[in-house]
Amino acid sequence: MNARQLQSLVTLAGASSSLRELFVSEPQRAQRFTFDACGLHADFSRQLMNSALFDELILLTRELKIPQKFRDMMDGHVLNVTEGRAVLHTALRDPLAQNAEAVGSRDALTRALELAEKIRNNPEIDAVINIGIGGSDLGPAMATRALRAFHDGPLTRFVSNIDPADFDEAIYGLDPARTMVVVSSKTFTTLETMHNAERAKQWMAAQVSDWQSHFVASTAYPEVAQSWGIPESQCLIFGEWVGGRFSLSSTIGFPLMCAIGAKNFSDFLSGMYQMDQHALETSPEQSLPVVHALVWWANAVLHRYATVAVVPYSHDLARLPAYLQQLVMESNGKSVREDGVPAEHTSPVVWGEPGTNGQHAFFQMLHQGTQVVPVEFISSIAPMGSDPQAHDLLIANMIAQSEALAGGSLHEDPHRNFPGNRPSTVIFMDALSPYNLGALLAMYEHSTAVQGWLMGVNSFDQFGVELGKKLATDTAHAIASGEVAQAPLMTRAITDWYVRQSRAN
Repeated sequence: MNARQLQSLVTLAGASSSLRELFVSEPQRAQRFTFDACGLHADFSRQLMNSALFDELILLTRELKIPQKFRDMMDGHVLNVTEGRAVLHTALRDPLAQNAEAVGSRDALTRALELAEKIRNNPEIDAVINIGIGGSDLGPAMATRALRAFHDGPLTRFVSNIDPADFDEAIYGLDPARTMVVVSSKTFTTLETMHNAERAKQWMAAQVSDWQSHFVASTAYPEVAQSWGIPESQCLIFGEWVGGRFSLSSTIGFPLMCAIGAKNFSDFLSGMYQMDQHALETSPEQSLPVVHALVWWANAVLHRYATVAVVPYSHDLARLPAYLQQLVMESNGKSVREDGVPAEHTSPVVWGEPGTNGQHAFFQMLHQGTQVVPVEFISSIAPMGSDPQAHDLLIANMIAQSEALAGGSLHEDPHRNFPGNRPSTVIFMDALSPYNLGALLAMYEHSTAVQGWLMGVNSFDQFGVELGKKLATDTAHAIASGEVAQAPLMTRAITDWYVRQSRAN
């Protein structure tokens, strides 16, 4: 996309300045900007996008060959150009793919499901602890909580933080002899994960002679896991080509398998697969992931809205905003395009909390603050708990907030004036089921990829994570040895202060 095209789109976006006017000038707006796919219903009509802008953006998707990029991705072409890798997370849930990666992934998932069922049926095991960080934690932790109503397996807990309190809380009240520990790490070298794994080994070995039988690994490097002590039969493999934030449908989903069982996990994969097929086979103007991506991209790049609030009106989806933070910001939080040229505007900041709690916290700023923050509301038609009346009240609040953000309320007292004209999307699932959750997450995966293609960035690398990891290792050595003279210049003083204070205490 050249500068002239971008400026033309910015001008069209400026013509979408009033939601009230858009609803008056486009009587069929609600119908045109509502999309259904795979058990999801998405209403984008309260976004600042007129029909002319939408039409131009659809033309842009064709010019950028986005439909072909979906095909290339699923056919195993190298789309992660900076690392020279294919992007094949969709092969993890494709029952028909015949390439070697897909066949190997299906075999690995079959082994994982069999082991999960063995654990679920073992009366001597009543808890599973997953140790991982980033994509090895956020996805399975979020999905396990989201599918609480389907959790009929062992108690499942998650450890991600190097803060010792996280591990202490996870093992509280558990019997090591009745616990399985899953170490989830692509490389089996991640600093936080391996330190917590060592703590788990010590905790287990202190009371269980055959501690190895209580450990499972999910990794791309099984030989490293085996050398650490985990039996080969309990090393679950996923491909090096699986990015962490796209890995939930791989063996990284093992704790979710333990929680909800093989059938429900298969339904989860089926929802992802059906959304993959929708993205692959549906024209851009009818594709839910493409339209979702166009809305997010237009808000970030054309309207220059710096953030987006994801507000699930669902207690069970409380961890979805954190999951999307990694998916979107690690994928598209780049400052250069694929060709190395500086990029002007890329990923928005993603944040959020569940409603209705958020209404009594940050919604004051959403309604009356000086920053315009697009909001993504997400919920379910079917009640997610045992009180249908409460569910109706929950949905009434969500719909009312979308209306209040869009319509506002004029008042002569400036303190009571709500300017309105604040964009939002409402997404409903038929039910918060494994199938629909899988479809929702796949929709977000594909939307993230499309946003990256529109921005011209590579959504599938994450070099920005590596510098902090290296410096953390160096600083940890300086703290352990007390040789702070070798610490980095700008943090040498605070490192020295910490060492002196910690030694004194």
